[in-house]
Amino acid sequence: MLELIVAFLIMFSVAVLGVAFLSIPILIANARGICGTDHTIIVVLSVLGILFGVTWFIALIFSVTWSGACMVDADLDKLEKAAKLYKSKAITKEEYEKIKSKLLSKK
Repeated sequence: MLELIVAFLIMFSVAVLGVAFLSIPILIANARGICGTDHTIIVVLSVLGILFGVTWFIALIFSVTWSGACMVDADLDKLEKAAKLYKSKAITKEEYEKIKSKLLSKK
């Protein structure tokens, strides 16, 4: 009975470590702001790493080299606030365009 418990704990640990290892490219892509089709490709390649190890390395390379082009929610909130300030005439059009270009050029 003890051998069965030990074997289960070892298999469980290996599974958890495997999932953690396979998710490294996905975590990097999330941190870099990669989204859309690029993010989907990284996820698929990372998951396929279970069957074909080389796809995990490709996903890792893509997650490090591709640029993140998604705006985060905080940037969208800032852009929305700037638009409201511009509509209420609290800031000029030039100030609004400066804020907008700064937020949209983040990568």
